[in-house]
Amino acid sequence: MKRVVATTGVVALASVIFTGVPATAAPGATILADTNRNGTVDRSDQAGKGRWASTRGAIFLPNLDDDAQRCKVTEEDLKDHAVAVDERLAACNDAQDEVVNGPQDAQDFAPLRTMPRKVGKDGTVSLGAGEGRYARLWVERDGAWTSLGESGTLTAAELRKGARLGLEGRDVIRDRTVWNGTVTVTLKAGGTDSVQLRVAPLILQNDLKAPGKVVTSKPVSPEWSAGYDEFAAGLRAAMKAANLPEDALAAIPNDDRWFQDIFEPTTASMPGRGGKPQVMRVLLRSANYQPATEPEGRPYPPALRPGGRVVFSALRGPDVGVVQQFTDKRGPAVDDSLNSTGNFESLPPYRGHELGRPLYGSTAERMPDPSFTTLIGSQYTEPVIIDTGWLAVGHSDETVHVIPARNPRGWTLMVADPRLALDVLRKATKDGHGAAVLFEGTSEKEKPTVDQALADPKFVERNEAAARHVDTQLAVLTRETGLAARDLVRVPVLFQEFSWQEVDELGASGRVTRAQVNDLRDRMRSGQAPSTVFVAHTAGIPNGISLGGGVFGAPDPHGPRADGVDLFKQRTEQALASTPVEVKWLEDWDFLHWGGGEVHCGTNAFREPTKVAWWR
Repeated sequence: MKRVVATTGVVALASVIFTGVPATAAPGATILADTNRNGTVDRSDQAGKGRWASTRGAIFLPNLDDDAQRCKVTEEDLKDHAVAVDERLAACNDAQDEVVNGPQDAQDFAPLRTMPRKVGKDGTVSLGAGEGRYARLWVERDGAWTSLGESGTLTAAELRKGARLGLEGRDVIRDRTVWNGTVTVTLKAGGTDSVQLRVAPLILQNDLKAPGKVVTSKPVSPEWSAGYDEFAAGLRAAMKAANLPEDALAAIPNDDRWFQDIFEPTTASMPGRGGKPQVMRVLLRSANYQPATEPEGRPYPPALRPGGRVVFSALRGPDVGVVQQFTDKRGPAVDDSLNSTGNFESLPPYRGHELGRPLYGSTAERMPDPSFTTLIGSQYTEPVIIDTGWLAVGHSDETVHVIPARNPRGWTLMVADPRLALDVLRKATKDGHGAAVLFEGTSEKEKPTVDQALADPKFVERNEAAARHVDTQLAVLTRETGLAARDLVRVPVLFQEFSWQEVDELGASGRVTRAQVNDLRDRMRSGQAPSTVFVAHTAGIPNGISLGGGVFGAPDPHGPRADGVDLFKQRTEQALASTPVEVKWLEDWDFLHWGGGEVHCGTNAFREPTKVAWWR
């Protein structure tokens, strides 16, 4: 056991969360937690305490943040790509040790209390068998918190006065068939009593909520810097339009540009002092994993995505924790590109799903790490799964984006629509603008005119094929959400198509690694993946960032221009006219689009929680 002197913050915590406990002795052994979820522990928490339910039952946090900022990442750590280093970095958090790490740490404990009782002997308090790996008990003694681990002794004097206890979560639910998130705390003191608590779920944030912080990369190497200054300037301007302060943008040095792909932000919360929720952000590091390889006879050990270590080196801290979940026991259908967290999004709340629903892409032939999707599906509801196997990169954010809407539910989906893009081109020809050029002002090598593009039957057919794939996604999304086709906001996006002989071209982009390209090529050649895959040709307009207040930072599509007006921009703005969305166009062609991604792929955000008091 370890005894730690409580700071003023810890004493204050104890004085608030245990209000309302009477000084009179209880008739039998009694232990209480915040079962009624009002931020205090008292006799009103007695009813229903023994079995946790969705409508009643105490909640505890996974204490995975770093309140004292003691978890350091060295330069040597960053150079050593061994998985053992990742596991060590992921293991460092406030729940790792039996120390109260700073004055704020104890606020992440769930409060418990034994009721005063006339006893002459010591008693014990304990967790259920095997539950010590998920939680730790603490007792407050003379202004100090002492760790009891999974069980410990309460003195007769403490029992007569009423012991103040804390429960610290040590993990999240990773597989609900292994652990459903509940622990039972049992008091034995001349009788037996118990109370059950459940760890807070990790709730994905959604794009209707305003960001308090936007993160992006700042390239270190010159070869990855092309177009960065234009992109960053456009992002800052869009954030200013959304009334976000300048310091809301964090540009973190990293040559991995794809910040959406390296972690997925979630929140966990429990009732806190005075009924105010105690909130912790928990970042899910992407499950990108490369087995050991020997290209050209040079051995490379297995490794997780090196750029993902930014969650440890730059983002973990007070009230920000990290969860790392992956398996190296992967079947042949696991496609590492789909493990990037740009493939994991969240639908906002709607009827029957008050916390929203996770959304990701997967097929029988191309799927993410099953241990990661099991973690996602073990939190609060079943995810919505769409087919992204037809996309070379394979991410759900490439074709749909949640936006605010003036409808009863308050939201709808912006959808990439290749048919609409073809219609815009046909209308341009009809209106005498067939000589307008696609991709004007970009570094694209081939810039056909509208007439030339429409005269190419392969161009038309591949976009019709892409549209059919989008139709398949929308069939699932409308069925699962209740959105009608007329509710959707369709925007023009043209697509490129690659056969297995052509996918090597994607390797130069940086978003899809050489190993991922080789894997995809082999899958396509053997029939374990579609014979062709698609990438946005004009910028994928839905693949932007929601900045709050209806402001949407969209990638500049560089569509054909008529009388100085970009027809793809014009059609997008017309489609959004009936919504609260205001588009701010960002230049991302060289920095992101060339690599197979867009604005959303190159950014991430800490948003307001989907529902901070999720238990209400």
